Amino acid sequence: MWVAAEVPDSRQLRLQALGLVLPERAVVWGPTAAWVWGASVLADDDLDVHVVCPNGSRVRSRPGLRVVQGSLDPADVVQWGPVRVTSATRTAYDCLHRLRRIDALVTVDELTHLRRPSMGELTAYVESCHGMRGVRTVRRLLAEVEPLAESPMETRTRVVLVDGGLPRPVAQFVVYDGDGCFVARLDLAYPEAKVAVEYDGALHWAQRRDDDRRRDRVRALGWTVIVVSASDVFREPEHLVAQVALALAERAA
Repeated sequence: MWVAAEVPDSRQLRLQALGLVLPERAVVWGPTAAWVWGASVLADDDLDVHVVCPNGSRVRSRPGLRVVQGSLDPADVVQWGPVRVTSATRTAYDCLHRLRRIDALVTVDELTHLRRPSMGELTAYVESCHGMRGVRTVRRLLAEVEPLAESPMETRTRVVLVDGGLPRPVAQFVVYDGDGCFVARLDLAYPEAKVAVEYDGALHWAQRRDDDRRRDRVRALGWTVIVVSASDVFREPEHLVAQVALALAERAA
């Protein structure tokens, strides 16, 4: 496949190229399949394409291509443009099985949020996978998946709190005032304690004033609102857990 030098490298371009040279039974899987189904990529600069080839295949990993060998049920494979890709349910299963836990949860939270697959479809699929490699790990992680999560950082924040020993917060909790009118939808919340955890991303400043007003209205209803940044999640997770734990303890006192 010849491409003009000025055309930027991309996963889409690589998939089109691989579709011309991969063996007929090769299947795109794992993180690349998750991207095909609409999930964000875990690393923007990682353009490697992940492929599973039949046992005994001569295709080997090389720069830009990561190959594993194995077999797939025909029902777990769909055609996507020039290549074959694992189905949405099989893609979510493989990510839960193969990726490290936090990456798996970030990816599968997003896939189930997109309903590719829905949580019900994924649960039913996992229940049918008796004896499949990795099924115990997948069943354990399935309980941690949150299809209501709306961003990778919401997922990471939730995992930091849970891993720090705190109860699992409620995702996308809706707050109403005393008249039953909508006030806000919170990223993560402990409703009984009226403690909320909100994530602000690097591009958040454009809507900062609107969010400040929304949070002021929530605080006026007796809530404690803790605003979290990437630094809290990646650099000071213990401080974040301690801050939320203190807020919960003060409410319980």
